[in-house]
Amino acid sequence: MVVVLLAACKKEKSQEEPVVQNTCDYAPYTTGSSFAYQQVAVSSPDTFYYTLQVMGDSVVNGEQFRVLEDDAGSGMSLFRCGGGSYVQLADIAAVSNVPSNVVKTEYLKENVALGGGWQEQFPINLPIVGDVQLTVDYTIMQKGTSKTVLGTVFNNVIGVRMEVSVPPYLPPTELSTNYYAKGVGLIQLDTDTDTTRLQSYAIR
Repeated sequence: MVVVLLAACKKEKSQEEPVVQNTCDYAPYTTGSSFAYQQVAVSSPDTFYYTLQVMGDSVVNGEQFRVLEDDAGSGMSLFRCGGGSYVQLADIAAVSNVPSNVVKTEYLKENVALGGGWQEQFPINLPIVGDVQLTVDYTIMQKGTSKTVLGTVFNNVIGVRMEVSVPPYLPPTELSTNYYAKGVGLIQLDTDTDTTRLQSYAIR
């Protein structure tokens, strides 16, 4: 069950990124903007391509979110940011043994220093074990330097490593490292099974 949950989280991270107009340097996504990605498997020649399109705004529980849709049929995703904090609403209702409501995650804090981090916890239910807490640890691995992705040099990049654990049943396990460029958003995501890279983008 834990593996399925982590896979669901990885999919959310690799395919959607947040938007709040004119307030977030690492999510400058205005309505009509688009972002094309290439996802390459590590152990096979399989390559998957998809494009994210910024559709506009939606209000959830009194909070305004930006709406992104992809052309791979994965549906709609909701994101917001402000004050250097970037938040995602992830729907994991299809995953068994987890809460059926939408999960709110804070996946990037641009004001955290290099080497610093933050933590989130989510309740899950493990067979036999019962109710436990899934712990997600975020660490800033890169800050303010450049990164080259598919031949393009991006400046002012923040790299965030994401680790998950279920003490004492699952030790800290690295799930992904995400790289965000100022003025662009997600440019690369590395996991142990694949790498997702930004191919092109158009900000409207």
